[in-house]
Amino acid sequence: MPFTTVAEHKTEHLSVLSADGSFDASVAPDISKEKLLEMYTVMTRIRVFDERAIKLQRQGRLGTYPQILGQEATQCVPALCLEPKDWILPTYRGQGSYFARGMQMRYSLMYWGGDDRGVQYPKENNDLMFSIPVGAHMTQAMGLAWGEKLKGTKNVAVCWIGDGASSKGDFHEAMTFAGVHKLPLIMFIENNGWAISLSRKEQCAAETLAQKGHGYGAHSIQVDGNDPLAVYKVVSEAVARGRAGEGPTVIEALTYRISNHTTADDASRYRSNEEVEEWKKKDPLDRFRKHLLKTGILDDAGIETIQKEAEEYVVGEVKAYEAFDKPNPLNMFANNSEKAPWHVIEQRAELEEILKEKQIRNEIPELPAAEGRFP
Repeated sequence: MPFTTVAEHKTEHLSVLSADGSFDASVAPDISKEKLLEMYTVMTRIRVFDERAIKLQRQGRLGTYPQILGQEATQCVPALCLEPKDWILPTYRGQGSYFARGMQMRYSLMYWGGDDRGVQYPKENNDLMFSIPVGAHMTQAMGLAWGEKLKGTKNVAVCWIGDGASSKGDFHEAMTFAGVHKLPLIMFIENNGWAISLSRKEQCAAETLAQKGHGYGAHSIQVDGNDPLAVYKVVSEAVARGRAGEGPTVIEALTYRISNHTTADDASRYRSNEEVEEWKKKDPLDRFRKHLLKTGILDDAGIETIQKEAEEYVVGEVKAYEAFDKPNPLNMFANNSEKAPWHVIEQRAELEEILKEKQIRNEIPELPAAEGRFP
């Protein structure tokens, strides 16, 4: 039996902005001034929030926190390409996408402060809670995209994953199904070079991560993830393909986390200062700022105003977060399942007795009533 020739798939790479803020007009997306200002405002706000959250964690006012620094474009920009009824499923470094969709920052602080009341998204949004287990949300995203197709809507599902998650079996299962059924799924890979302490080259032998999508019949592209204009273009085009019934897209966004994996990590143990300094030169917010100044969309006064407003907004959100009453620990058992299994029921009862005893001994103050639904 003779062999047949298989067409070779080339992985396209897109970059629009240069380091000095100039851009390639031949590939630049058509974005309104209002949308550009929104993108820059949201990215500035998350940068300020990130800096404040680290300080709160160091002061003991917040728990473990995953900093976004350096990944503002891959976090915020894709979410700004969507409608509220589109689904988003970020990673645990995903609060930037929630903020871009209107979530109040106080709730993110509540979550990282150990309060499950922090899972609060705008009611009109299809925003799902991010996944702590690496890659566990990929099949969920595929299922949501399938549901939208079955219902006949034009809604899409966007799933953020890291470079490490693209090597998980869940990726294969989600993309196999999405490709066969031409689902409106966008698999957005934030390739920041490190799966915690494991480098990209040590965990995957493929030349690019984007090329993995070709095997599933997905449109696949690699993009400069520190270039907000390029990210906006590839995601907008992927959304349009999804709405038109043309199937899934795999996007590999090349970016870098300037800070540690989380506040529980010391990245200096596995990567060099030289590497970090080189990536700082590609700062997405700095590059975008230069572009807006160069094109006259903003001047120095406008930049300063956006920065000041972001700082004031974050201060207000921190105050709102710390003004919330302390939660009842029993809340952790609420709203988790249709019918709680026996061992969870026993655990809740045991904790309830412990709390009562502590209150009798005046070891803890009187707690507010437990909230939520406990089956």
